[in-house]
Amino acid sequence: MSMKSARPLLSLYRAIYTAGVVGALLAATLVLWFGLSRPSRTAILVAAILAALLILVATRRLTGFHSLRHLPGPKPSFLLGNMGDLLADGHGGRHETLQALHDEFGPIVRLHSAWGSSPFVSLSYVSPNLHKKELDSHRRADRTVLARSLMGVEGGELHRSHRQVMSPALTHRSVAERAHVLRDVSTRYVDTWKHVDESYDGLQSDLRDWSVHCLSAYLFGDDWDVQADLHEYHRALGAIEEEVSFRAFHPFFVRWIFPRRLRRVTAAYRQVAAVLGAVMSRREQRVPASCPAHQRPDDLLNRVTQAPWSSEDRVEEMMSLILGGADPMSYVLSQALVMLSLDTHVQEKARKSIEAASPDDGDLNRDPYVRNIVYETLRLFPPVPFSAKFTNERALEERGEKIPPGTVVMWMKNAVGKDPGVFREAGRFNPDRFSTDGGEHDTINSFLPFGAGPRHCVGNRLAEQQCVVMLTEILRNFQIIPLQHIDVEFHSTISAVPSAVPVRLVPR
Repeated sequence: MSMKSARPLLSLYRAIYTAGVVGALLAATLVLWFGLSRPSRTAILVAAILAALLILVATRRLTGFHSLRHLPGPKPSFLLGNMGDLLADGHGGRHETLQALHDEFGPIVRLHSAWGSSPFVSLSYVSPNLHKKELDSHRRADRTVLARSLMGVEGGELHRSHRQVMSPALTHRSVAERAHVLRDVSTRYVDTWKHVDESYDGLQSDLRDWSVHCLSAYLFGDDWDVQADLHEYHRALGAIEEEVSFRAFHPFFVRWIFPRRLRRVTAAYRQVAAVLGAVMSRREQRVPASCPAHQRPDDLLNRVTQAPWSSEDRVEEMMSLILGGADPMSYVLSQALVMLSLDTHVQEKARKSIEAASPDDGDLNRDPYVRNIVYETLRLFPPVPFSAKFTNERALEERGEKIPPGTVVMWMKNAVGKDPGVFREAGRFNPDRFSTDGGEHDTINSFLPFGAGPRHCVGNRLAEQQCVVMLTEILRNFQIIPLQHIDVEFHSTISAVPSAVPVRLVPR
């Protein structure tokens, strides 16, 4: 969506707001006229209340503008704030727009959302405030689609209880113990690629299917249907992602004024819920909870089905895990392959490191170089380009500037990862920067690809291992060759999705 194509949408939003204001004024005027012509004290009182409410909300809007005027940023409009600035590169190019705004205004940029939504401040650096426990993630859009999951539930006791149920199945140790599941799925795709010809152009689609398949097999064990229609499953997941992303940056009323979008996301939700519901049914039939003689599998599905939650809670929690990891990890893999194809030195170094490891060693942490490649790709190409936090209870201070309560604080991960003040030779693809072999080295805490604080990504260890396993299998079996003259377009929802992966895998 370019700015040109966004104009009709912005005009629609402006018309809705204008109609609301004009309607309220007309209603107040008519009620006042009725009260004066009759006369009626009740009518006059109602008119006064309507007028006072309109003045109150308008005053709050102006107060919001005033509270952030000391921060740099583009001038907002009264109704739409800076929506026009945010959509300059289209809905899917918000990260590019924000990067351009940071280039113009500096490391702190103030932006106002449409009337009725919280303003936010974008940071191009990692702030210590992001680690504060009292800051909650900004989940306004998630609460309208996945309100029962970690993605949508507000911070507090309910969030902690859900996280405590799932975390033991997603620790570093648990993921390492079940890495064979990820390896089995990855190997099947690698074996398929060995038998395709040079004209094959389905790598990007395969990587998306691989990501969904890996996550589902790990989370659900033997009860995941390996014959599932991954394309339809992924298409439904993508529709949910798209709607969450759309609602996050558009006015609060968008979920009611676009019935077609609502029908699409509702159908997608039901489709994914049906798949996950079938997974839970298979588990219960195969290993009944009522029969203590059955030893239940030690996986996340077991923990979720044993939790004192409703079936809707269980389905949404599993859905959020798949949504949060499928496209982001396929994006990381695609970008890692592109960078490796362009840097034969790093590619050969990684391959030698893999070959030097024991073939019977199941612990991939003994070969950290591939993991460093994943970290370096995350630094340069964060799959989720920004994250947001807020607090309604306290003001924050950023580099000497006060940010009032109720403001959403967002940090641009792609700007942080490419900051020369944080990383030496920030534009260079250099996995060695994460090496622990003597001297200082960088860590992912420098750019926080999986978030920060109590709301950081619960599946970060699984995501890392998933990418390391697949990248290891590819490097072990293929030379990665760049392809020229392939135009790649990126579509961003919660994460970025490329239209193609411009590399060819040549069997060794």
